[in-house]
Amino acid sequence: MTRLRVLSFNIQRGLASAGGATDERALSDAFAGMSADVVALQEVDRDQPRSRHLDQAHVIADALGLQHVRFAAVLGGDVRLGKHATTRLGDHPGAGYGLAILSRYPITAWFARPLPRVRIPLPGWKGSAPFTWRDEPRGALAAVLATPDGPVGFCSTHLSQAGPMAALQLPRLLRSVDTLPGARIVCGDLNLNHATVARLARRYGTARADTFPADHPRRQIDHALVRGARIVSASATRLPVSDHRALEVTIDLA
Repeated sequence: MTRLRVLSFNIQRGLASAGGATDERALSDAFAGMSADVVALQEVDRDQPRSRHLDQAHVIADALGLQHVRFAAVLGGDVRLGKHATTRLGDHPGAGYGLAILSRYPITAWFARPLPRVRIPLPGWKGSAPFTWRDEPRGALAAVLATPDGPVGFCSTHLSQAGPMAALQLPRLLRSVDTLPGARIVCGDLNLNHATVARLARRYGTARADTFPADHPRRQIDHALVRGARIVSASATRLPVSDHRALEVTIDLA
């Protein structure tokens, strides 16, 4: 039986907890002492001016000693306000912002898919005209991992900040993940509380640990959902980067 150490972390593009972008050394050092076999990352920058042009997924993978990396951009180009362009979700070359999977085990296949977006009408401020807020593109990155116990489907995702839309996105995502072989593990910033996730994902086990905000977590919006395997333990660890805590989960493959 294989025991997996899983890490799910919204890295908030590597922002230091005290504010400001981190350099490569600081980002790498933030993961000192951490250990994982497979990692789901959200809000990951690649070659962005705002984060010193780092390939953040590879910096973190190197820090953790993980050889296999997949990145899927939900936004391409320079993503600073007013300067970003949406891109077809996937592993396109060049600058981007999105999701990543890091793995100790070979990745034999990977898939990226967009999730539904929402426009939210909002009232104007102090008498100004109402306006419509459009959520940033949302997506999911999934991979098939070749573990000693056979294939495992693993997914990293970041759902909408709008709760009703996130609640719509999650069941759709799980239906797609259920087509993957072997045990299935879905990790990410779901922007939903634990009770809602447990209700929407009844066929999955759910890890329990409060993750947000990082300095004094009062609720769980980062989750690990498991089907066909057993959750052994879960905890949330504060790192020197991000306004989230990192969710650490130990899983036994059946």
